[in-house]
Amino acid sequence: MSSEKPRPGFFALELLDNRFPVLHGLRVLAILSVVQLHVTAVMAGEEHITLDRDLSGVSVSIFFGMDMFFVLSGFLIGTILLRSLEQHGSQNIRRFYVRRAFRTFPLYYVVLIALALGTTLTPQQRAHLPYELIYATNFMPGGHTQLVMSWGWSLALEEQFYLTVPLLFLLLWKLPSDRARLGLLGALWASALAVRLYIFYRYGPWEDFALFRAIYVSTYTRYDTLVCGIALAFVHVRHKDRVMAWLTDPFHRALLAVPALGCLWLLVRPQLFGREHLPLFHVFAWGTLTTVMYFTSLLLFLSGVGSVTRALSRPVFRRMATLGYGVYLVHIPILQRLILPMAKGLGARQWPMVVVWPLSFVLVMVASFALSYVLHVLVEKPSLRLRERIAA
Repeated sequence: MSSEKPRPGFFALELLDNRFPVLHGLRVLAILSVVQLHVTAVMAGEEHITLDRDLSGVSVSIFFGMDMFFVLSGFLIGTILLRSLEQHGSQNIRRFYVRRAFRTFPLYYVVLIALALGTTLTPQQRAHLPYELIYATNFMPGGHTQLVMSWGWSLALEEQFYLTVPLLFLLLWKLPSDRARLGLLGALWASALAVRLYIFYRYGPWEDFALFRAIYVSTYTRYDTLVCGIALAFVHVRHKDRVMAWLTDPFHRALLAVPALGCLWLLVRPQLFGREHLPLFHVFAWGTLTTVMYFTSLLLFLSGVGSVTRALSRPVFRRMATLGYGVYLVHIPILQRLILPMAKGLGARQWPMVVVWPLSFVLVMVASFALSYVLHVLVEKPSLRLRERIAA
């Protein structure tokens, strides 16, 4: 009798690995955070729609969902490579890159090429398209008139970082102790802040968008989020029993919750530092505060303790998270081409923006999940099955 698990049917989801159920719920929260921010940015920034001031202020303050994606990516990739090293004493680099390519490339190229063929491109978009095809989006000028898929910068950043990950793990494994390995990861984490500070003081003063392009989207300034995920994987895989035993004490859990909540409080209240210090605050917020917040909070979530952890581990979040990559790829075109005309029409009819914005957000999410499901069935599932054959 074969022990091979039956494959899901044609219309079923090829669900994500379920070793860490709570991460599915966190990934969904990150998706919601990123999409709501983009709804505000496109409506107010690109289309100059006047939004409710309080609502847009809250929306913009919840900007750190993208960093959650980076940390989770670093954690999951780090977990895979660590287990490979522990079990086999070496890394199967070919398998690592094959699995990564078949997971991310097919859907990325399908959406990018569909947009390029279905859009009247500007001269700048045509000139920059080759760079988008090789995942160099984050080194190109930003803006929807410059790039076909400007939001692909985050995918480019991850793919560039992953080129170096096997080398990083080889170096870590050559160190004599776990203390030395964690020390190296800590130094790498801190070095990204040093790079951001150097750029900030060397090339300022800064306008908001220029600082964003110089610091927020570049691999050499934002790698601390991915290194944070790798460090988290190292602590969880190598010292899980010790950490779990330590977290059985409510006081110890509180010790981790305090910095997580403290960083969250600072991130959503940048006005505390004054308008003149906001650019410098961003240097710390775009990586340092977010990684401290996520490292400490994820240790708590991974412990499996608490009602919030149980709620985020519900099966529905696994299904939603499985479609999350597709949602990220398609939500901006859906917003620009389908939802914005509706929002403008409702605004012309004097609908209040406190109604139009939430309605737009909900419709973007519904339409994005629907299209992502179609792409999952037609593109992702065949790619993942081919991946298993080749990687085996």
